Amino acid sequence: MSALPLPLNVLVVANLREEALAKIRAVDPANLNVTAAYAEFYDETLEDNAAMMGRPGRRGAPPPQPLMTPAEREATLAAAHAVFLSFPFPHHLLPRAKNAILFHCPFAGVSNLRGTPYWDTSVPFTSARGYTQAEPIAELAVSAATMLAKGLHVAARKTLEGDFDRRNYPLMRVLEGKTMGIVGLGGIGRNVARLAKGLGMRVAATRRSAQAVAYGVDGVDALYPPGELHAMLAEADFVVVAAMWTDETHGMMDAAAFAAMKDGAAFINVARGEIVDEAALADALRSGKLSGAYLDVYVGDFTGPPNPTLASAPNLVITPHTSGSADVNRHGAVDVFCRNLRSLLGDEPLENVIDWRRGY
Repeated sequence: MSALPLPLNVLVVANLREEALAKIRAVDPANLNVTAAYAEFYDETLEDNAAMMGRPGRRGAPPPQPLMTPAEREATLAAAHAVFLSFPFPHHLLPRAKNAILFHCPFAGVSNLRGTPYWDTSVPFTSARGYTQAEPIAELAVSAATMLAKGLHVAARKTLEGDFDRRNYPLMRVLEGKTMGIVGLGGIGRNVARLAKGLGMRVAATRRSAQAVAYGVDGVDALYPPGELHAMLAEADFVVVAAMWTDETHGMMDAAAFAAMKDGAAFINVARGEIVDEAALADALRSGKLSGAYLDVYVGDFTGPPNPTLASAPNLVITPHTSGSADVNRHGAVDVFCRNLRSLLGDEPLENVIDWRRGY
């Protein structure tokens, strides 16, 4: 701890509530100097994320007027030792944060850092992987499986059409005894597994770190390495994608992956749209290979609507990356940051340090 500059200057470039800021200060009031500067960097955030922030619902409420002059803002940034970023975030803080020894981002996947100076930085960079609304997102994924099994997406459309002829409603499927396949057994995936088991489902999953197929481990009935993805897909009646978007996972749910799935299986994606070949997914829905799909994510969901070819596919429900929005805050990003501040002060290993080669 003697090697650390004390007090440790903590800069929060995020629209955090006062209770969250108080939680950060409470880590060590004597040795932390916490400055909130969301307003000071708001215009820069807008400029760096013009396409995203211009979309309705992405900008959020304007912040109050800045309390610092531009010179004071830059001096504060240059003196910062630990920086908590928002989302969206300013892209060019790193070269100006000359004394930074820790950056933290409040999201799980870090693909949004690509193309910015943050990517592959030698400054320790941590994420909220495993803690970003994992429970609400998992609940939505399992709810989507229930919706597709019971044909509620069809029922909603029939209600609007005024069609109450029961012959036009699909046969409902029982979830108990069916297999839930999870692509990516991380924080969200583990919660999907837990909820699916509660419904009496069998659970199979893939995990990047798995070396060989294992049974009855980590809360699932069968755990597969990434190279055995298609074998896992062949077992599943419902497939939930909860993996990180990396070079390895980009487009991995392609035509071959959908062909490996059971006829009539259902597909759910709560990860990132770029993991899926959307044309192949649309083809699988139109051909009847898949009985239905739910997407909370699609390519370009931060900046606009989905591709019309995808959006017009049958038996498909899409939401615009809203799965993390919930009435209960289970985000956890501030908690991870607080634990890492304690680790810095105690000269202990940091949690969730990003491995740039791995991509998360």
